Amino acid sequence: MQFHSVVSTNEAAVALWQKLGYSIVGTIPAAYRHRVLGEVDTYVMHKCFKD
Repeated sequence: MQFHSVVSTNEAAVALWQKLGYSIVGTIPAAYRHRVLGEVDTYVMHKCFKD
């Protein structure tokens, strides 16, 4: 099992991780401060690897 934190406004990164099989399992509000957008959320993304 693996987790990643991906800034919600980074649509390209979110799409890439989803293409690789990760799912958004949670949101951390106002986790990062963007210099233009202000405080933005981050997604907790998860993928379970099976043997």
